[in-house]
Amino acid sequence: MSSQVPAVIAKIVSQTQKLTYGENQIANFVIHNPDFITRNTITAIANEIGVSETSINRFCKKVGFKGFNDFKIAFAQDAFYRDMQAKKKERREINPIDALALDYNELIVNTSALVTEKQLSQVVDILKGARRIFIIGMFDSYLAAIALKNRLSIIGIMAEAINDSRAMKIAAAQCGKEDAVVAFSRSGSTKEIVETVAIAQVHQVKTIAITCYDSSPITENSDVNIIVPDKISVNNSALMSNHITFLFVVDLIMSIFISSDKTYLKKKLDSEAVLASDQAMTNYYL
Repeated sequence: MSSQVPAVIAKIVSQTQKLTYGENQIANFVIHNPDFITRNTITAIANEIGVSETSINRFCKKVGFKGFNDFKIAFAQDAFYRDMQAKKKERREINPIDALALDYNELIVNTSALVTEKQLSQVVDILKGARRIFIIGMFDSYLAAIALKNRLSIIGIMAEAINDSRAMKIAAAQCGKEDAVVAFSRSGSTKEIVETVAIAQVHQVKTIAITCYDSSPITENSDVNIIVPDKISVNNSALMSNHITFLFVVDLIMSIFISSDKTYLKKKLDSEAVLASDQAMTNYYL
């Protein structure tokens, strides 16, 4: 995780599906009362929420920290960053374009804080060694699946993107341990995606889940899980694309590919040269 922006709130949101009712009470209080958290002791916070100090410590550990003190330090850093962003907004009149741009920026920064280079390297190793690659997604998530397929083809790795529920299940059933399935799902609970990943696991297929929620049905059956922040963690979520963080992860995967082997960079440049040449010819005849 990046030390620059801990993205604590984004991390908490990604864990909500595995939290108990009491832990979700703590999570909701933390998310909606950041100033109270940074200015008060664990005792005061426990009294305000109506839980024990032990419960708060348990919550902090469950969302990825050593304890309350570690959590509070990270949360204070996150609050400071958000305060700086708010002050930037106050210095000028915010129009809808600027407001949306700031939210997109926050999502991208939080994604970089949640995703690790180790996870990306695991994904790249699986895709490098796969005989066949199937990339699945429904609705907006399918756009990310197509993006990954196209980016892989540019470096000479062929893959198939699927959004038909029957086709993805058939593909998973026909795969083996030499193949790979990459699943995009914002909720991590999309029925068709969950069932496909489960079928893939039965056949020992290497599976990669890219989702907004840890400990969701899709992550339970995957070999590598990449968790990204949900758009609901920012102000203008209703106006934003669901797959923006997925596209950023696609770019991160490609950066690891290229940095791991110069051959991939050469293939990328060769492919782009062909595409540029084709575009030039088309413009000439038009």
